[in-house]
Amino acid sequence: MVSSWFPSSSKLPANVITKPVTRGKFRITINERGFLDSQRNETVTCEVPGSTTIISIVEEGVSVKKGDVVVELDSSALADKARQQEIDVTQAEAKLSTAKENLEIQKTQNTSDIAFVELSLELADLDYDKYIEGELPQERDKITGQIRLKEEQLARKRESYEFTKRLAKKGYRSQSDLEAERIAVTQAEIELRVEQENFRVLENFTSKRTIRELEADADEFVRELDRVKRQASAALSKAEAEYQSALLTLEVEKEKYNEWLKHIELCTLRAPQDGQIVYANSNSGSRRGGSTEPEIYEGATVRERQALLKIPDLTKMKIDARIHESMISQLDVGLPVLIRADAQPGEIFNGVVSQISSVPLSGSFPNYDIKEYQIAINLTDPPERVKLLRPGISAEFEVIVDDRENVLQVPVQSVVQVGREYYSWVVKGKSLERRQVKVARSNDTDIEILDGLTQGEIVVMSPRSLFADEITQLEEILVAELAEQGIDESESVQEDSSEPKANDKEKPGKPKGEKPPGGGPGGGDPAAFFQRMDKDGDGALSKSEIPEPMQASFDAADTDADGSLSLDEWKAVAAKRNR
Repeated sequence: MVSSWFPSSSKLPANVITKPVTRGKFRITINERGFLDSQRNETVTCEVPGSTTIISIVEEGVSVKKGDVVVELDSSALADKARQQEIDVTQAEAKLSTAKENLEIQKTQNTSDIAFVELSLELADLDYDKYIEGELPQERDKITGQIRLKEEQLARKRESYEFTKRLAKKGYRSQSDLEAERIAVTQAEIELRVEQENFRVLENFTSKRTIRELEADADEFVRELDRVKRQASAALSKAEAEYQSALLTLEVEKEKYNEWLKHIELCTLRAPQDGQIVYANSNSGSRRGGSTEPEIYEGATVRERQALLKIPDLTKMKIDARIHESMISQLDVGLPVLIRADAQPGEIFNGVVSQISSVPLSGSFPNYDIKEYQIAINLTDPPERVKLLRPGISAEFEVIVDDRENVLQVPVQSVVQVGREYYSWVVKGKSLERRQVKVARSNDTDIEILDGLTQGEIVVMSPRSLFADEITQLEEILVAELAEQGIDESESVQEDSSEPKANDKEKPGKPKGEKPPGGGPGGGDPAAFFQRMDKDGDGALSKSEIPEPMQASFDAADTDADGSLSLDEWKAVAAKRNR
């Protein structure tokens, strides 16, 4: 984009540092540090409720096999509670046995009570039927028979009285005999009336009363049967509830007892896998290290769910680390990694990126704005090499993002970015030539060259410090060209998808969005820009002294039409373009 009018060669400065353009291996890496840990890190935890004391513990660093006893906790208090709970279980069993017997008794009692009332009801019905169909007719027949008998007796008494009365008139019988016959008639009449009254009482009162009593007795026994059945059902439900309660109580007491036995078993902790013992101390140094967490040692008091030991699998190791968000886009699961552990100087271990967190972790004080991603790197070396390492060791790792052969490259310091263009200064004999180059990706030291340089050419290191004025004028010309085209200068430095990445470090050349130094229509000090373009030092700019892209508007800027631009006229042009 920059015009070619600007001279592209200059004299080779003294003591300039140069480097050749090379072709060879090109590797892009991400270097960070992390800590080693086991991929399978089993933790032995105290699961005894409350707190207890460590009676014995395997020494730290000792190798153990799966199933070996590693910790024994004090179980004496638990044993006492288990014995007391065993007594509670025995009592609950006795209550259950009693409740079961009471339930059976209640069932038998209910059967008896119901059977008795049912029998009584049946007898009451029989009594009713017996009276209606037997006793009452019998009473009626009996009284009716007596009435007939009394009526016959009364008739005979009357006949005898009349006969005696006729005899008495004739003098054959005495007056006393007549009176005796009369009395006998009266007595027979009375006896007849008595039997008739008995029949009336039977029909009108006794039979009705007896029938009502028998009906009431039968009805009462019906109600009594329903009442007894209800009472039996209630009593049976109560007995069953007491039995179920006793049964549930026994189950609960047994569960408590088994729980105490389980707690006693939990006092003996065994290794869940093969490995080496590592104490889960919050402070791995002295026991007086000032930690608020209890330390792990024989005699120490530990609480429920407290980690006591860690048994890492030393044949499978990994590195846990954090990567800054600016580099996370270059990472991918499966990328190879070179690892250098501090405890094994000179040794290089191999690994692979196995996990990348999907969300960042917040920064800590004082850098709360820094966001990092958690990653995991699994070591892929054989187990005999991995066993040389231990959890907790610091290690430096190098993630290989890109690794290619036969790549044309130059040092990053030899390339300068101006807008969207990249430039290098090439040594040509005793002079220098500015060369526009096309670049690709870069690493910490080198940048890949796609076009503009050839292998073996010599480039100048740090050209921005050696050719500051020339680079400044390039930037000013760029600003001027953009101003002529109506393009904002900040747009020219926006990166597109084809620009090289340099591991998110600062790119060669001008930082993005930075205003060019000096002055000119696009920004900076117009007077300083005017002075640099005034080659003959006459205090005015001729048409040939200004950049070619601006020469088309020279006549419009020359307001006094004297064939040159004064400083005031140049400032007016700059002010107009900056609006």
